[in-house]
Amino acid sequence: MPNEITLRTPTAGEFPRFVAPLSIAFSEEISDAAIENDRQTIELDRFFGALDGEAVVGCGGAYSFRLTVPGGEIGAAGITGVGVLPTHRRRGILRSMMRRIFDQARERDEPVAILWASEGAIYQRFGYGFGTLQTDFEALKDKVVFSTPVDPPGQMRIVSLDEAATRFPPVYDAIRGSTPGFVARSEARWRYEQLADADWMRHGNGHKVLALLEVEGETRGFVIFRTRSDWDSSGPKDVITVLELMGLDPVVEQCLWQWVFSIDLLGTVRGIRGPVPHPLQLLVTEPRRLNAMVKDGTWLRIIDLPAALRGRTYGVEGTLAFDVADEFCPWNAGRWQLTVPGRDGEAVSVDSAPALAEVGLSADIRDLASVYLGALRFADLARVGRVQECRPGAVALADTLFTWSTAPWNPTMF
Repeated sequence: MPNEITLRTPTAGEFPRFVAPLSIAFSEEISDAAIENDRQTIELDRFFGALDGEAVVGCGGAYSFRLTVPGGEIGAAGITGVGVLPTHRRRGILRSMMRRIFDQARERDEPVAILWASEGAIYQRFGYGFGTLQTDFEALKDKVVFSTPVDPPGQMRIVSLDEAATRFPPVYDAIRGSTPGFVARSEARWRYEQLADADWMRHGNGHKVLALLEVEGETRGFVIFRTRSDWDSSGPKDVITVLELMGLDPVVEQCLWQWVFSIDLLGTVRGIRGPVPHPLQLLVTEPRRLNAMVKDGTWLRIIDLPAALRGRTYGVEGTLAFDVADEFCPWNAGRWQLTVPGRDGEAVSVDSAPALAEVGLSADIRDLASVYLGALRFADLARVGRVQECRPGAVALADTLFTWSTAPWNPTMF
């Protein structure tokens, strides 16, 4: 980065000026109301501006998250608000901001970073790989038929933001505990991000509806969706966009979907940031009618390889030595040995591999990121030459070690 460019954190009063580059970088006006809303969740000591003299020409920061990983949870830096003015591209500013964020994450014992990528190519340069995958779909209401409809065990009820802020989090947290990729949500994130419904948040998708399924006073599931009115000469054809739908058991989850598809005046149901595979693909008679599309979800970067690998659980016991390439975080590069003990109470170890250790695999850090939560398998990467098997059977062993019963998923935008 040129000497005239400096990085520093803003004061509370400077925050609006420090996020101003995002309006140009993303070709989208950021309203005063949106900036004020961001103040409720932003961590100023983790947000940086890149200054050319007094002019802010770039910005970026991170949230402090707890991330669910197979068998546990770890600290994660949730990268957000990253942008550089087009006048200052290709000058190393993004690289310097990413370095500052990674260094801060190491200081805070966060072995990984996660983000939603505007363009995946940007962040693969910094060692990010697929953290989670997601399903989006768009289906005509009258083309979707449930294979085996179920009767609701309770009542659906539309609720206020205040009630949702109390009733929804326990359902989310129950699912978060066993689903890799989920992040813990603060009270402020629930209120100002997940549940809030200001005009500037709608982007033409209509107002937000908050509903729950209640069984004998207990919240068993909830759905958050937007509904947009649409009519033509043939009548109503409203569009619902499901932002989040969660149930504590399969019956509740199906009942929530059945309820959404039963809403009057409805023409189309859209869903975003769903799991892979999507439950609806297994619940309806014609899955093709969903027009489902799988795409990248959150991207993950392993910042501290030993700490990240020690932080999760593995499927079987075993020992695997592997070579890692990591240009941006050279402390991760080298030969490592993962040892998963066979007895309860013994800790997983990740150490520099002995000189005579027989290496099983060779991979770049971004490829290890893609298997860390389970978005991909080592076999998937080996098939396209992104992981090299150095010893017969090593890929199969690695997949046996890393495979987890629950596919990773992250519904939380940040």
